[in-house]
Amino acid sequence: MSSDPSPQPYPGDPNQPPPGGYGPPPGAYQPPPGAYQAQPGAYQPQPQPYVEQGVPQQPAGAYVPPGAYSPVPMQAPRKGRGPKVAVAAILSVVLLAAVGAVVLFKFVLNQGPDPAESFPATASMYVELNLDPSFDQTPKLLDHLQKFEDLEDYDDTNELIDGFIEESGIDGVDADEDINSWLGRRHGLATWEHDGQTFAVLSLASTDAGAAEDGMAQIRSAAGAEEEQLAYTVEDDHVLVVIGEEGAADALAAAETEAADQPLAESDQYSEARAWLDEDQLLVHWVDMEAVGDIAEMTTGAEGDAVKDLYSGHLIYGFSAFDDGFQLTYRMFGDADHLWTGTDGLVESAGALPASDVALAAYVPENIDEVTQGWLGFFEEFYGVDAAESEPVEAPLTAEEYAEYTELDTQYWSDTLAPEDEARYWELDSRYWSAGTEEDPWVEETYGPDFGEVESTVNDLTGLLAGATLTGGGSFGGDEFDPDSLHFAANLAEDRAQELQDYIETWSEGEPLPEGIEVDGSELSYTGPATADGTLADDDRFSSFAANTPGQCSVVAWVDLSRAAEEFPDEFDGLEPLSAFAWAHGAEDGDGTGVMRLYLKD
Repeated sequence: MSSDPSPQPYPGDPNQPPPGGYGPPPGAYQPPPGAYQAQPGAYQPQPQPYVEQGVPQQPAGAYVPPGAYSPVPMQAPRKGRGPKVAVAAILSVVLLAAVGAVVLFKFVLNQGPDPAESFPATASMYVELNLDPSFDQTPKLLDHLQKFEDLEDYDDTNELIDGFIEESGIDGVDADEDINSWLGRRHGLATWEHDGQTFAVLSLASTDAGAAEDGMAQIRSAAGAEEEQLAYTVEDDHVLVVIGEEGAADALAAAETEAADQPLAESDQYSEARAWLDEDQLLVHWVDMEAVGDIAEMTTGAEGDAVKDLYSGHLIYGFSAFDDGFQLTYRMFGDADHLWTGTDGLVESAGALPASDVALAAYVPENIDEVTQGWLGFFEEFYGVDAAESEPVEAPLTAEEYAEYTELDTQYWSDTLAPEDEARYWELDSRYWSAGTEEDPWVEETYGPDFGEVESTVNDLTGLLAGATLTGGGSFGGDEFDPDSLHFAANLAEDRAQELQDYIETWSEGEPLPEGIEVDGSELSYTGPATADGTLADDDRFSSFAANTPGQCSVVAWVDLSRAAEEFPDEFDGLEPLSAFAWAHGAEDGDGTGVMRLYLKD
């Protein structure tokens, strides 16, 4: 810029460069003689000036020096874009962080594939353990476990595994080298029948196939097992293990083949149950009750049919951590509607009870006779024949034989029984437990009253209670409960409360009932003189539990474990962090379902 306040105008032609204005300065590089020179008329590239787009250009014919910058007039700022751009940038960062977190968790922290994909669809039982199910569950798990004195030093799931290996006391296995060097965090166990034999099948998540190969070889060697008892195969991300008395290698090959074609994860029953249990779980347990009944029939005979008659279908439950403790949620996917139906308002009825240390509310369904018939059919298989018609299957022990048996039994439990006396001991032991002694035979004591009498008594009682709501509770005191804190109520479907009282008096066998029992049409109730103040609904723990119960409940139970620990400290040694236990069972779409919660102290 000139310092002359009145600069002189340029005297030359404004459309031409100033004379000598763009010549090379003295001493500048010049092409040597003979160097390449552009021929007249040949194309010569010209430097292009930088011109911003969208701005006014120089007037036509105005001279612009080669490479010159054409200035851009300042534009008025546009309104409203700044905040929008900032918000968009923030959302982009948040989205990228969320995606990164998901990727980090699913592919880095969550170590292991879904074990159910490695098991055959015909597995009868399946358990999955996931020590790192989510960012939410793992911190809660560790925080809750650290409240217990024996577990307070565990800072991560690696240390949990270390502790388990140390407690197992496996000789010849180095926990760090043979297991922790490759073991992931998500594992599964299934029972599976093949070729007339039941096998245990494991899927262990692996982070290092080479280390897993070495570790499994050492484990099998330390266990003293052969391939026919313990067979395994190592994949990139998991190890599949089959354990059985014999034939494990063939079973392993068969399990892999079936799982490749029909894995448990894609079976109709399991996938239905797992889809219902959709929240993050530390442990998942699924059972095919039909297969369990088959196994029971193989081992116990007729009782297997009783198991199938009592319940069929499949069951799943999941164990997880919540802010104040642990929760177990379950559902019974039955082939028929769940017999023990629930009712609306039972949880509210429980919440209105006195704030006792123990409380219970139950709804007796109107079809209770169907429920009890199923139970009676199940227990009749174990009850045996009528005492009047029965005879001992073996001869009872004589007085001399019983004296001999007790002496040999003492030696057996003190580990001093001589080998030559073992056969005699087991003969007497079998006769004693099947027939008793001549002086005191087992027949009368074992079988009790005629089963028809039992069935008649149950039917009479269920006829009174069908459709009733029962509530009760009390507080700890002394050896068990403080009798003055007890309360009970039965709200019957019909005006038969007096009949129920008469029934109770018959059961008491002459023992006087407490004073204060009231009978009013359909209601039989008792309230002790020192019941707890307030209601269960006033307790924040019960209120949070009530918000997670089934819509229709048949049973609601509550136990204040912190109060139990105060009254019985010896029984709760090491369990001081326990605060309360709650359980609710009900029905959902014809299936039995429920939730259990174990609350811990802060």
